[in-house]
Amino acid sequence: MGKSTLITSLIKETFSSPVNQILPPITISRDDYTNSFNEDSDKKPSSKKKMVTSYDILEYIPSITVIIDTTSTDMVNLQKELKRADVIWLVYSDHYTYERISLHWMPMFRSTGVNLPIVLCANKSDLSPKGPKGALKTQNSDEFIPLINEFKEIEACVRCSAKNNENVVEAFYLCQRAITHPISPLFDSKEGNLKPAAVAALKRVFFLCDKDQDGHLNFEEFSELHQKCFSQPASLEQFDNILVSVNHVIYPDQSKMISEDGFIILNKIYAERGRHETIWGILRAFHYTNSLSLNDKFLFPKLDVNPNSSVELSPTGYRFLVDLFLKFDKDNDGGLNEDELATLFIPTPGIPKLWQESQFPSSIVCNEEGYVSLQGWLAQWNLMTFLEHKTTLEYLAYLGFDEGASVRALKITKPRKRRQKQGKFYRQAVNDRNIFNCFILGAPKSGKSSLLELYLRGSYSEVYSPTIKPRICVKDIELRGGKQCYLILEELGELEPAILENKSRLDQCDVICYTYDSSDPESFQYLVDLREKYSNQLDEIPSIFVALKADLDKQQQRSDVQPENYTRDLFLSSPLHISSAWTTSLHELFIQLVDAAKLPSSATPGLETEPETADQENLKHLVMAGGAITVMTLVSVWIWRSSLQSSRI
Repeated sequence: MGKSTLITSLIKETFSSPVNQILPPITISRDDYTNSFNEDSDKKPSSKKKMVTSYDILEYIPSITVIIDTTSTDMVNLQKELKRADVIWLVYSDHYTYERISLHWMPMFRSTGVNLPIVLCANKSDLSPKGPKGALKTQNSDEFIPLINEFKEIEACVRCSAKNNENVVEAFYLCQRAITHPISPLFDSKEGNLKPAAVAALKRVFFLCDKDQDGHLNFEEFSELHQKCFSQPASLEQFDNILVSVNHVIYPDQSKMISEDGFIILNKIYAERGRHETIWGILRAFHYTNSLSLNDKFLFPKLDVNPNSSVELSPTGYRFLVDLFLKFDKDNDGGLNEDELATLFIPTPGIPKLWQESQFPSSIVCNEEGYVSLQGWLAQWNLMTFLEHKTTLEYLAYLGFDEGASVRALKITKPRKRRQKQGKFYRQAVNDRNIFNCFILGAPKSGKSSLLELYLRGSYSEVYSPTIKPRICVKDIELRGGKQCYLILEELGELEPAILENKSRLDQCDVICYTYDSSDPESFQYLVDLREKYSNQLDEIPSIFVALKADLDKQQQRSDVQPENYTRDLFLSSPLHISSAWTTSLHELFIQLVDAAKLPSSATPGLETEPETADQENLKHLVMAGGAITVMTLVSVWIWRSSLQSSRI
């Protein structure tokens, strides 16, 4: 059959009969393979140079390729090598060896559980009689097509000659391509159609490339796709040729754009013509693997986050999400309705689980029609990034974030450190964070749910409904000086005990808002009991006490200690008195919550706020003295210059 001779011809590029019947393993490195395609030498077959311009596989070839020569006389070793192989180069040279393909080799491969791509090679083509024009094509059709139709494992067929060094390199390339650009995940040869997984992947690619979301690719969009996949823009001639190939069959009136159906048919044509490396060029540019799933490294890029740091959106991430919102707000009403939101999430597995658990969109600010506003859209992404930044990275990848790795859309804050003062541990101040998380704790009917409603919408329902599942909401607020940040409020519901005993969840909490109903004499004791039960967990977390329903008659609390005395004993500010009717008091509460989160020492229970230390006073005196000396020096210089000018006069 000439297996060994084919290998020798590939390596030495000249014909010579091997001395040994079986060649030892041949190792070809990626560098050797690359150089063989790039060296300018008259001795190199022109086909090599043609291959590198026609196909871009060098990026995907393995670092080392090992060619194993085998013989059918040693079945034990043959089966051992088959289990280690990635592709089978199956050679025949006459009618007898051709018949053995379907009668012996293919049944044997299947019986041993081998399911590898097979490249079929008809060797010794130099011995075939030269027939009239078209005879070779007929011969190939008669030999190859029945086998391809019967055995799906056969990915390619080639006729070659080791003696004339004809198509030897092409045969080896087809073996490489069977690994790097397999046809089996893409195309069902029996059905003659692209497989469903391939169609789904290509539809996602089309969706992401349809920048104006009109359902078609115009020339600019197609050229941008071509640039991304093949490192060069498409020409107008290429675009016109594609339109002629596909769109006139589907939509005769769409002569200047490629529809989604046309894009799928175009890739089907590539598969039928053996140009599946072109399909893979498209899919790999969008990070698809051989199994037609997105690469895990693309979906979940490595991001090292200190346990005491938090993760937020970067300016790049904000810009991408704003553009995404504007792109899918088709009616330009400033909100995403259900249809627009569903369309936006088409290239993803659906709305993130965390969003569903937070009862999105009731967790954010919506417009008057109840649609997701841009303000709420950005707030929800900040919420997810703060709680589950890995999910944010995953969904940014699904949505086509194309600024390099999706980690560029995020930023990591400085680690929050612990300090000790007066024998008590407390959290250090933070100055580079823009997202803060607050737990709302309090007795049933104290007004926690109403506080969340007021925070988001400025109104609440008079009907009492107990909170069973945890509830969360997020909104941006304006601080003193005009700076904005995001404040997350969480009502824990019946999971309160489990969450308060969960260290990782408490580490995500920046401040606790303890609420009680100032008109209910039984309300405050709940907080006293709660803090006593979970004192070890809660004592280091900054705290703000709030008396809700302050517009009603204030009642003496039936508690071991009154709220003002209780907070004073903890070295905390007296409870804030809040009412839905006092809008300024609400805003003051949210600002104080952020202030406590940013400067924990000012609101940590049991941590006395000390007067300035001697060192701080000395430093202040030095600064003041330095300022005085500077002023005196300037005055002295002014007097000296004035006197000098007077003497001259």
